[in-house]
Amino acid sequence: MHRFVDHTAELELELEAESPEGVLRDALEAFAELAGSGTGDVVEREIDLEATDLPALLATWLDELLFLADAEGLLPESAELTVSGSRVTGRVRLRPGDGRPLVKAVTLHRLRFRPEDGVWRGRVVLDV
Repeated sequence: MHRFVDHTAELELELEAESPEGVLRDALEAFAELAGSGTGDVVEREIDLEATDLPALLATWLDELLFLADAEGLLPESAELTVSGSRVTGRVRLRPGDGRPLVKAVTLHRLRFRPEDGVWRGRVVLDV
């Protein structure tokens, strides 16, 4: 589950899932909602990202999706991920497309990613 919280020139994304992998998949779905969907053939990419901690991993994950969209014109569709400590590995499926250049950057403001009350919660602010 994800929801957007309005911010001036920013968009705060709140995430909730049963696992850390679920939070990252929800972040991908939210990003895809903002960026649009591709129309070409599916492209798969191996993912191996590491950060200093879980909140930084969430930002790094979204930075990678933003890079793939901006630099390579690949828009995310889904992913199979494994989180171990502050590292995520797996495969992401993308499709070529123009997308909407809504997200400019992932910020570290109010960044959060941790288990709370039996579920995993994440929060990230996107510069739009």
